[in-house]
Amino acid sequence: MFDLDFEVARGETQKDVNKTILKYLGNKLNKTGSFKILDLPCGSMLFAGYLRKIFPNAEIVGADIYEPRKKEADFVKMDLTKDFVLPKEEQFDLITSISGIMMFGNTLNFITSCVDRLRVEGTFIITNDNSATIVDKVFFLLLGRYRLFKPVFEDEETLTQNVPIQELCRMLRINGLEIETIEYTSSYTKDLIFLPIAFLIYPIQMFYLYYKTKFSNPLVKLMFPFKHYFCRHYIIITRKVSNPVSLEKSIIG
Repeated sequence: MFDLDFEVARGETQKDVNKTILKYLGNKLNKTGSFKILDLPCGSMLFAGYLRKIFPNAEIVGADIYEPRKKEADFVKMDLTKDFVLPKEEQFDLITSISGIMMFGNTLNFITSCVDRLRVEGTFIITNDNSATIVDKVFFLLLGRYRLFKPVFEDEETLTQNVPIQELCRMLRINGLEIETIEYTSSYTKDLIFLPIAFLIYPIQMFYLYYKTKFSNPLVKLMFPFKHYFCRHYIIITRKVSNPVSLEKSIIG
């Protein structure tokens, strides 16, 4: 069982997100392998630096619209809302996107571009802020807004894209990605004050999901566990499959 032997900072995401992904990758991948990793948006390259510590022989590339001060890996300046400048012939074994999609639009094009650069059987990990917490539900009921998103966006606002997990999972599936697991993380003890409300709402939601969705589908249960009321972030781990048509049928049909 792999365990990190260094401290992992929160960085440019929610707490415990980087640590959760790194532990997963440390258990899944060969630490001495020479595979290729693409991280985008790479931000300050903090996460790329952690990847370098765990996988010293991996070829790591980071991409973002702004060049980082300290380069922990190869860097490509790229506007991720547009077509990638990386050639499709350059294929990666692992692509990570941590807390990026809430910062820029054109999410479907972004995912499609990522999948085009991912080898068959390669892993794509994408994370996003969870706007379905119990705190978000209370905020929306009382104030008509989600916790992380302002009620009115200024022109220079950066945190604007509220992509719900239902839509994100759909976009991943239609691009030929099999969702292997969803991990909710980043919870705070102070939010447990809303526990009685969660106990009241959860049976109602489960009853609704049972009759309105194929609740026996493992994906539905992964999307809506009880802990999603208290975790502010989620991590979706996917695998690129060679036959997306049969995958689509197995999930929704």
